[in-house]
Amino acid sequence: MKAFMAMIATSIKVFLRDRSSVFWGMAFPLILMGLIGLAFGRSSSVLFTVSVVAEGNPQLVQPLLAGLRRVPVFKVLEEDRGQALGQLREGERTMVIVVPAQGTTLEAIYDSSREQSGRTALVILERFVAEANLRISGAPALLTVKTSSVAGVDVKFFDFLLPGILAMTIAQTGLLGVSSVVATMRERLLLKRVMATPVPPLAFLGGLVGRFSLVNLLQSAIIILVAILVFGARIQGSVLDLAALALVGAVAFFGMGFAISTASRTPESANLLGSVVNFPMMFLSGTFWPREFMPESIRSVIAYLPLSPLVDSMRGVSASGEPLGQYLWAVLYLLVWTVLAFAVAIRRFRWE
Repeated sequence: MKAFMAMIATSIKVFLRDRSSVFWGMAFPLILMGLIGLAFGRSSSVLFTVSVVAEGNPQLVQPLLAGLRRVPVFKVLEEDRGQALGQLREGERTMVIVVPAQGTTLEAIYDSSREQSGRTALVILERFVAEANLRISGAPALLTVKTSSVAGVDVKFFDFLLPGILAMTIAQTGLLGVSSVVATMRERLLLKRVMATPVPPLAFLGGLVGRFSLVNLLQSAIIILVAILVFGARIQGSVLDLAALALVGAVAFFGMGFAISTASRTPESANLLGSVVNFPMMFLSGTFWPREFMPESIRSVIAYLPLSPLVDSMRGVSASGEPLGQYLWAVLYLLVWTVLAFAVAIRRFRWE
């Protein structure tokens, strides 16, 4: 245990003295968050996701769907009432339009916590209905709209961005930091010298994992504090649940970093291979924007990237206040990646 703790303490000192590691691990995520916030934080959405709930009256439903889908700013989905309202409360829908079984009064439900976007979508809907009535008869309105609202979670831009930045930092530390550090130690024969010391090899490797885990928690804490104090971000859910997810994600990506280091002869090649794995995930996994913006043809593939469940679970806990229990599937999926990555790393690991 002494050797293990000494290894952690030494590794942390080395990390804090390395200016490039401190920059990429702490300063870079904060700078990136600030730049994205300045570029998009004050902008409003130009696309409204609208759910249509058909409770009957097919003669009205089909023409209505066809007409709404021609509205450029509407993305129209057909869902049942329970699913649509659930997505509305979670901020995934702008408005729910309910087509009644009888009558011609449409019910438009929006999220009261996002009053501006809901009201804007409602104005567009009412204009569409007015034009539809004129096309139908040129007479007084046949279709009418009844509005109501539900209370959802008020998610601001930085509330959405913060968990994505946290997940990105965790993945980047594992895929780039761990792989590069281990490859550098091997190139400088530091790993070979460990075999000549009384320090057990497992204690040495465990110390590296402990070092990166603690550093990752420290990075996350600093990013959260700056995001809250400077950018006004908020954490709706449990900080302990968020820390648990950060730890699980950190160990999973550390395993991947170790595996990458076994396939690299030099620190440069380790860094390159880590970047090849890291950067596509960083932009495709919903780190900076919702995955719904991606083409539907690749969404099913993106969902299997290891960063995707980490982003989804951290965003659910942090931005929506959901309990960790709702994301046990994400934890299990990351644990599978952890086992596979460490299995490859152990099988291929070389001390020289």
